Amino acid sequence: MNGEKIKFMRVVILFVVLSVTGFLSLYGQSHQERVTIEGAFQPVIRDFEKQFVKPQSPETDFPPPDTTISRIERKMGHRAELELLSPLAFRSGKKSEGYSNFLMAGMGSRLSPLFLYGHSSALNRDTRFGLMLSHRSTWTDIADYAPADYMNNGLNLSLDHTFDDHKLNTSLYYQMDAYRYYGFRPDEFPALLFEKQDLKQTYQNIGFAADLISTEQKMGYLNHKLEVEYNYFFNADQTQEHQAKLKGDMAMYFDWFDFEGEQAIGIEVEGDFYHNRDTLQSESAYLVSALPYLRLKGSFYQLKLGLHLNYQPDLKSEFWWYPAIRGNLYLLDKKLEFYAGTDGGINRITYRDLTEVNPWINAIVPLSWENKHFSFDAGMRAALTSSLDLHLGIRFEETSQSPFYLIDTLQPYRNSFTMVYDGMRHFSFLAEAAWKPAEKWQIGASLLWHQYVMDSLTEAWHKPDFLFELEARWAAWNQLEVNGGLIYRGRQKVPAYHGGKESVTTLDGFADIFLGADYQFSSALTAYVRLDNLLNKKYLLFENYPAYGFELSAGIKVRF
Repeated sequence: MNGEKIKFMRVVILFVVLSVTGFLSLYGQSHQERVTIEGAFQPVIRDFEKQFVKPQSPETDFPPPDTTISRIERKMGHRAELELLSPLAFRSGKKSEGYSNFLMAGMGSRLSPLFLYGHSSALNRDTRFGLMLSHRSTWTDIADYAPADYMNNGLNLSLDHTFDDHKLNTSLYYQMDAYRYYGFRPDEFPALLFEKQDLKQTYQNIGFAADLISTEQKMGYLNHKLEVEYNYFFNADQTQEHQAKLKGDMAMYFDWFDFEGEQAIGIEVEGDFYHNRDTLQSESAYLVSALPYLRLKGSFYQLKLGLHLNYQPDLKSEFWWYPAIRGNLYLLDKKLEFYAGTDGGINRITYRDLTEVNPWINAIVPLSWENKHFSFDAGMRAALTSSLDLHLGIRFEETSQSPFYLIDTLQPYRNSFTMVYDGMRHFSFLAEAAWKPAEKWQIGASLLWHQYVMDSLTEAWHKPDFLFELEARWAAWNQLEVNGGLIYRGRQKVPAYHGGKESVTTLDGFADIFLGADYQFSSALTAYVRLDNLLNKKYLLFENYPAYGFELSAGIKVRF
């Protein structure tokens, strides 16, 4: 009965999408203005960027509406990386001087050094070179827990070149992260002896990426984009993962329909290859996908109709297809946007992806293919006034083989995680707002709420049900900028087993408050100070893994 209800819901939603997008295309034929709208907004709630580790927030994966809707500069992020090669936020209207180098260096009260260097320069009129070096670490522990120091190091080189009718972007990157499996109290295991080195895990990632994009968009010309990427990821326990990707997008503009606007027919193709090896087994897998589409753009609408085709031989059915429909409607001189769409597809759950969310997983975990059978989203974005932006969105997804983290009870310290997979129906609601009440003030807030219905699991393990973020920035005067904010993450459900029976334990939600300030001595030199976790809460990021408490950090930012 539940299966029939779900099928009925999918049919109703698909009918609504087809009706809305069909209306947009018909309504657009009577308008003569032409505008190019690419859309580049991905409302991903920011990671919890602690000086400790970066547990990712749940992805929203909402669609990319037109960025021209917003009239407010979106510089609300508090991550250090956002400062790279960009002027300080809202500086009383003064024009920023250009520079090619950015250096950020600081130290935290938990012996937490931070170093970040970025360089960007033109080698000639058509070629630009970029370099980024980063280091972040903490060398103190958490009271009562096993050693908890960590270290992150990164290197990224980029070279971009512009041809007459193409643009080439290339990058080479390397990342080395070291963590400890500190999620246990040694006093609770007096009979077990361990060395600090036994708790260490190191992840290394090296790869390159390149994309070639045609810049010509005249009628009858085959506009195209080609992307190539290779990635090699491995840890200290001989777990290795190779990933190669080849992706292309070809579109040709035409004038078939009798209305003013952009008309294009095209196809997106992608091939992914994976090879995984650990101390027990070795396997290879691949995925081939194609999405032929028709795209129409007018002065106040955007419509894309396609069919997403996937081929993956390891699944029960090798061939899968999903309607890919997206429509956008722009009103009030593009100050108001409505969007709706549906899609689906197969996605490989890689070992690298799993460690980026939770670095304390086992060296050997099961991997799988997640199948997003059906995905629907709809929402509204508006520039309500010249100082207030708003975004409201909903999303429904029906998936199989979605990943969930689970404590490995076979480990003596219960300090590492394995993976379980299950199908689910996932509903999410997103609300975002940016407000600029005065020239020197910026306030941003976001709320993300989730509801999960599982196929087999009792709960959606380690999935927060609620996430709220609030941040404000105040340019006190020309030299001083003050910022602060609140991050609240809701409860997480985890299983507990006693005598072979399962019960559900709840990890409490937590609030993390931070304050910071930047003082600009000159256009080239700025000093900063930051107070993290003002409430000094040892909240749990994952089961058995508390965060660091209060930390004071300070340093400098240099531009030259």
